Amino acid sequence: MSENNEAESFLDEDFLRKLEKLKVLAQKGIKGPNRGEHVSWRSGASLDFLDYRKYQVGDDFRYIDWNVYGRLDKLFIKLFRAEEDLTIHFLIDMSRSMGVGNPPKEIYAKKLVAALCYIGLASLDRVGVTSFSHSLGDSMSPERGKQVYLSVLKHLLSQKPEGKTDLNASLKAYASTCKRPGIAIILSDLLDPKGFEEGVEALIYERFDITLIQMLDREELFPPLKGYLTLNDLETGESKRMTLDKTLLELHRKKIDDFLENIKNFCRKNGVDYYFSDTSIPFEDFLLDYLAKGALFH
Repeated sequence: MSENNEAESFLDEDFLRKLEKLKVLAQKGIKGPNRGEHVSWRSGASLDFLDYRKYQVGDDFRYIDWNVYGRLDKLFIKLFRAEEDLTIHFLIDMSRSMGVGNPPKEIYAKKLVAALCYIGLASLDRVGVTSFSHSLGDSMSPERGKQVYLSVLKHLLSQKPEGKTDLNASLKAYASTCKRPGIAIILSDLLDPKGFEEGVEALIYERFDITLIQMLDREELFPPLKGYLTLNDLETGESKRMTLDKTLLELHRKKIDDFLENIKNFCRKNGVDYYFSDTSIPFEDFLLDYLAKGALFH
């Protein structure tokens, strides 16, 4: 299959039509200066009249309603619903651990990014995609227009899982170099012993609105094996021999539960939207049911 055909078949056309009905929500206001389909309340030129307010020194004379002045002998400014665009930054984990699973977590994440980018582009938003592992990887700068969609798919398909994970370093680097904050949607398994919190805090400091989507393979949540095993760490290459029995499986389950609960608590405390997916759930169901109900879309 050629690169173009592979990209075009990455998401089903019927599924893309469903996505047309969804728009990414900006939870805490829109920071972009340009016009698009998202609204903010301010004075400006638009077809959508909002309200009046009294004239203040420095207001633009063009927005004075002289008919109201003729009736009331007072100056009032017309307020309109000004439309602005939104910049959506997709940060996708491409460390080696994302290659694990059935389907591989990296494929699941790529399909989610492709779908979300399509929604953003259909809403006239700017979308950009950056991969990371131990540091920032390849980046596609934010662009707008549906014609960008095929380029997004080609970019995603060119990314391969490799290297160790350093979430904090990667997210800090993006926060310090990005000049156009907006929504940052981070997709990762979050399997980094050093954590992710400092990186997310750096993005918050730079005024990004953050959505964190975590995905784990079913076997990472519920290991199916028992007995004498040799476990290999994909990112470090280290091996460990162990006997996996009921007690150890229960301990693993508790550690996973604590791991996920700590992530939820951090996100709740810091105003980060958090979604979790077991990758055995078809990504279409996760996207249209779980995320939609969670108000990432409307």
